[in-house]
Amino acid sequence: MNNTINDNLIKNSAVVAISNKISLLQRKIFNFLIAFAYVDLQTKESFSVDIKYLKLLVWFNSKNLSYLKESLRELLSTVVEFNLLWKDKESWSATTLLSSVEFHEWLCTYSFSPVLRKKLHQPNIYAKIKLSMMKLFSSKYSLCLYEIFIDYHNIWQTPIIPLNDFRKLMWIEKHQYVEFKRLSLRVIKPAIDELSSIGWYKVKLDYIKQNRKVIALKFYFTEVAKAKKPIQEMKVFNNLDLQNKLVKDFWLSLRDSQKIIKIYPIPYIKESLWIIKQKISQKVVKNIPAYTITVLKNDYTPVTNKQKKPILSSSKKDEWQKCTNWNWLEDTKSTTGLNLLHNAKHNNVSKVQKKAQKYFSSLCEKEQKSLIKKFEDEKITSDILKTLYKREWLNSTIFKVMFENYINLK
Repeated sequence: MNNTINDNLIKNSAVVAISNKISLLQRKIFNFLIAFAYVDLQTKESFSVDIKYLKLLVWFNSKNLSYLKESLRELLSTVVEFNLLWKDKESWSATTLLSSVEFHEWLCTYSFSPVLRKKLHQPNIYAKIKLSMMKLFSSKYSLCLYEIFIDYHNIWQTPIIPLNDFRKLMWIEKHQYVEFKRLSLRVIKPAIDELSSIGWYKVKLDYIKQNRKVIALKFYFTEVAKAKKPIQEMKVFNNLDLQNKLVKDFWLSLRDSQKIIKIYPIPYIKESLWIIKQKISQKVVKNIPAYTITVLKNDYTPVTNKQKKPILSSSKKDEWQKCTNWNWLEDTKSTTGLNLLHNAKHNNVSKVQKKAQKYFSSLCEKEQKSLIKKFEDEKITSDILKTLYKREWLNSTIFKVMFENYINLK
């Protein structure tokens, strides 16, 4: 069972332009099933994936796993047409998206038909789909349009799409949105608006008419500056093992684990979890998920009602001796857990800190101030981090960890 996948899915253009007779969740699942199988498509006939891992990948937050399994089963009976836009001029076919699916406890074993496997393996004409983008779509129409745009990324325009073919691509039934005005209002404009709101494409649509009746569509699109949202989702996607750890070992919900990875620096999360694990082993933690969230939010120190966080005056920021001498390891009276963090047995952290300390101490005061200013401009970007930083500055362990890693990357 191979649960390692690449974020860039090589997807045959004919498989992009399919009759979209599937839900948004099913299209996401289908993309990930291709990604899991891709390396072994030529040598194997069946493939396996852990259902829990698939749940993480498709951002399925519901506890109703039977619905997820049912979505997989329905792909067995879903017959779709391929190559509707005729990008591959020599190919047309129709088949089910899955030829078999079997569940054994948490393991899902599945297979594609020989026709589909042949299409999926090393296609000559393909689109490079970003799997981490799947989370951003709330409509199957916008996801379908996104994949089509990726397929024509080199020319920044789609071919002329006859309205009947467009209805097939979006799987609009004959009795649905018969008037073009309704189709535009319910399908086309919402899909374009969602692509624009993500901050990925700016879209222009041309209507091809005959006797004042729209008979075809042509999309022109340009890529715009990447929004922060896709970057955040990429961070979650690239840290699936950490996300899985938060869910399994610290009993957090999928939504909470994703939120934590988006907000906090990864080194800070890992070090926090190491400390939390020590506390759990001492059997002093009653509610593990609540304690985990509180510790992360309050920089290792779960805040009680009687406890107040110290507020730094601006003058204290000028006490450069704290940074220059790097006295972060000398707080032996601390009750925050820093002593655990900087224990000599925690070798990886010690090496990182020593390397950062050596470099920082070699700088003059002016260079140190300049380095901290650059760190603030480049790394303290989210509203939550800015609020915490304004309150605690580099006395906070979260920012110490960030600053150490920032220095070591220089």
